[in-house]
Amino acid sequence: MSKKRYKYHTVNLPEPLAEKIREVIRSGKHGYTSIPEFVRSAVRRYLRELGYLE
Repeated sequence: MSKKRYKYHTVNLPEPLAEKIREVIRSGKHGYTSIPEFVRSAVRRYLRELGYLE
């Protein structure tokens, strides 16, 4: 069984945007527990919207 190897990238966010994401996390309404989790989800959603993911 082969293990997937991921290469990770750092993304810098403006502080006001990061704070809005923290508000979403603190609300507990959407199930996010961290900024990276939120950003991965948002990027996947946008790539689907653009037609690059199924």
